[in-house]
Amino acid sequence: MIIDRLKDLDDLTVQEEAVVKYILKHPRALLKMSINDLAIESFTSGSTIVRLCKKAGTRGFVDFKTQYVSEYPEMMKMAERIKDVPFTKTSNIDDIIHGLPMIYHRSVDYTRSMLDRATLVRCIHYVKKAKHIGIYGNGLNLDVAKMSQYKFEEVGVNAIAYDSSHWQHITRLQLNQTPAFAILISHTGKNPSILDTAKRLKEAGIPMLAICGKADRRLSALSNETIQIMISDGTLELSNIIFSISTMYVLDILTMAMHVENFEEMELINDRLQGARGRWQND
Repeated sequence: MIIDRLKDLDDLTVQEEAVVKYILKHPRALLKMSINDLAIESFTSGSTIVRLCKKAGTRGFVDFKTQYVSEYPEMMKMAERIKDVPFTKTSNIDDIIHGLPMIYHRSVDYTRSMLDRATLVRCIHYVKKAKHIGIYGNGLNLDVAKMSQYKFEEVGVNAIAYDSSHWQHITRLQLNQTPAFAILISHTGKNPSILDTAKRLKEAGIPMLAICGKADRRLSALSNETIQIMISDGTLELSNIIFSISTMYVLDILTMAMHVENFEEMELINDRLQGARGRWQND
């Protein structure tokens, strides 16, 4: 959502921060405001607001407000149901049952709002060309990478999950001129192991996609493409759940693109499997 993008912006000027603070403090007031109204109330200028709107990924104030107005009902609905700390010691099983889907929805919706179509198209092109996909992650991210590995393999893509770079394997890909693509998963974009992997892959000329919660300049500079996803600050805010759901959403987009690309082959495999199951049941 546009409000989440505002909260996540870095490197803002003092004036731009004043605009963001006003919007967050008076979310309903913005619905009826012109750019001049907002400038007066936030003690800034129209040019400051336009710059902020562009940093948030819109073309200007009109585009920003149009999106804000369209998302406002859902934003208020989520605000009522989702707190920074969604569950406390007083939460019961019903709170969890009804609250988790809202958290999943918000994670995916925020990440979707941050996606750049052109970036996804380029990444899908890399995956189509590649004979080998390496998915790198540590800790929980390695488990996400492994799940994605299985999904890629199911749609006919050769993928392997790694917890660190492997010089021998990377060198073999380079020497054999094997078309490859790497996906690096990092919560902060600052993980030393992931940064080291990115450096080695770059030296080998292997294109990379970085999936991270913050577009850290070091990892982005090493990667060909960067996709920013939703994160939260700590365990009480369910950071692991939010990050893994958001990451899997991006990886599933790439997987489903290959499902569509290889659809005829998938149909053939499905028909053969169904035929084999029928024979097994008759035996």
